[in-house]
Amino acid sequence: MDIIIAGAGTVGYSLAQTLSFKHNVIVIDKDIDKLNKLDEDIDILVIYGDIENPKTYQTLNLDTVDLFIAVTDSDEANLLSTLIVEDVVAVKRKIIRLKNDGFLKSHVLKKLSIDYAVFPDITTANKVKALFTFPKANNVKTFHQTKHKLISIRVQYDAQMLYKVEELVNENVSIVGIEREKEFFIPVLNTAIQKGDLVYLFGSIESIEEISAKLDEKMPTSIKKIVIFGANTLAQKIAKALLDKNLDIKMIEKDIDHCKTASEVLQGKVTIINSAYEDHRLFEEEGLKNADMVIAAGHNDEKNIVKCIEAKEYGVQKVVAVNNDKAYYDLMHKMGVVVVRGSKAGAHYAILEKISSSSIVTQRHFCGGRGVLFMRKIYPDSELIGKSIKKENIENILVVLLREDKIYPLSKIEQLEQSDILVVFGKFEQTEEIEQWIYTL
Repeated sequence: MDIIIAGAGTVGYSLAQTLSFKHNVIVIDKDIDKLNKLDEDIDILVIYGDIENPKTYQTLNLDTVDLFIAVTDSDEANLLSTLIVEDVVAVKRKIIRLKNDGFLKSHVLKKLSIDYAVFPDITTANKVKALFTFPKANNVKTFHQTKHKLISIRVQYDAQMLYKVEELVNENVSIVGIEREKEFFIPVLNTAIQKGDLVYLFGSIESIEEISAKLDEKMPTSIKKIVIFGANTLAQKIAKALLDKNLDIKMIEKDIDHCKTASEVLQGKVTIINSAYEDHRLFEEEGLKNADMVIAAGHNDEKNIVKCIEAKEYGVQKVVAVNNDKAYYDLMHKMGVVVVRGSKAGAHYAILEKISSSSIVTQRHFCGGRGVLFMRKIYPDSELIGKSIKKENIENILVVLLREDKIYPLSKIEQLEQSDILVVFGKFEQTEEIEQWIYTL
């Protein structure tokens, strides 16, 4: 595809880096330093110019582009650029990143023919909220095709007991991935589950909860008292998403302006503490050590890590860190911190997943991008109904089939039926092979 990316910041850079392997990418920005870095690091075309100026697009000498992605830090610039580019170039699809969630209920996106808008702060807040439904979970992914969830659980118990995968899985739940000492792999039935593993479970809520109780003895079974470090826009959205949970929420922030804004947005329903110091005194004097869960929602990953370490020292088992820089992801995981993608990382993956998915096949990433899954539902008009298929000769992948909410190995299915759902789990490096197989069945 021919792709134009408006914005060479963190999100624009990471998208260009990933997409340039398979597509022709053009990045536009008026920050020459960011463009120079892109030009040095990645084999793409960089254009110096204002994305809100029609002349910028006239220099491209393009009649048509397959995809236009606007990911600058300005909502206004992103919105306006999608209108201006179409005055010069015919755009087949438009994707935009927005901070203001007011556009969710607006008709602006439809009027501008924007195919997909990602609201990363809302996505991050909802991911944190999902942890309250599954207190032992590290991450929760939902799907529009099925009620089944993909949930990761850290193996934490004092006894050195071991399970094998085959002892835990059944027609209601499957173990589809394990992260062990920074390595991610797809397990087989005789794989032994070890202490410290991050286990990915796909299946019904009830079955996942039963297994999580066996694998994790430390995480709380319910959460009532919350501490959020930070009162920035993201922290406010996280707190707002939790207001209907009847929780005791405290926010800690040293910027008085952020505190005032948070107080207005949250309408006094959250205790906001304006703290001029950020050390252990907070946990003692403000009673933070009694929290069931601590969320470090700042924009600085190093500070988020420090807050999580302090909370763990005071015995808080459930600590969550917002991950803004992917370079800190492994460190957070190694420390036993629950990692939630920050706004920029969330926007990166949300856009990539949208580009890679279609009306037939959904693609999702998990385990910090190390794992990939493809989901294909058999619709009423599908030519696959009544056909028998076999797993492609791709090593170390897991293929299952959902039928009436039950999980079956593909080898036990003679013919596909309407409403069946094929689900493939593999490593990120296998994306292209899996994609080719599932699309060409």
